[in-house]
Amino acid sequence: MDFRFLFLEPQGRLAPRPFGRGLVLLTGACMMISVLTAVVSPGLNVLQYALVFPYICLFGKRLHDAGLTAWLWIAFLAGLGFLNMFLSAILLPVLSPGAFAIQVEVQETMQTVGFAAAFEELALRAEEYARLSAVTTLAAFLISSAITGFAAFRLRSDPKPNRHGPPTLGGPAGTFN
Repeated sequence: MDFRFLFLEPQGRLAPRPFGRGLVLLTGACMMISVLTAVVSPGLNVLQYALVFPYICLFGKRLHDAGLTAWLWIAFLAGLGFLNMFLSAILLPVLSPGAFAIQVEVQETMQTVGFAAAFEELALRAEEYARLSAVTTLAAFLISSAITGFAAFRLRSDPKPNRHGPPTLGGPAGTFN
């Protein structure tokens, strides 16, 4: 598996199978960063920004393989964000009741004292909230990543050469069949 092509080159096409493998690796890296964020410090979450370009390359090449523009990755990103927020809201009271209690306290503070006081309280309790909501964060990200990844995986490959390169299915060696 050519990791440089998968994660660092935005040009070309990528068949579903190597896309899936690459997505599993990137999702695993994100999960490890999320665990480090919960265990060590919420500030380590900034490490996830280093994975944005590899995600763009991976999804962009998969979209190229379907004959589409890589700019549609923004739609996948929006879908991932929406699913992640939706699943987090549903799963937080079930998987992380302690974090849900903090969230309720912060909301009550915002209603009684104001937004600034609620923001200060949340900032003071950020480490505790991150630790308590880690299971929900990981579960929501894993499910939303699986759903958006499956949608990209299921895109039909263009059987003919297109402006992004030769076809990946049944193509010559080096096209990640």
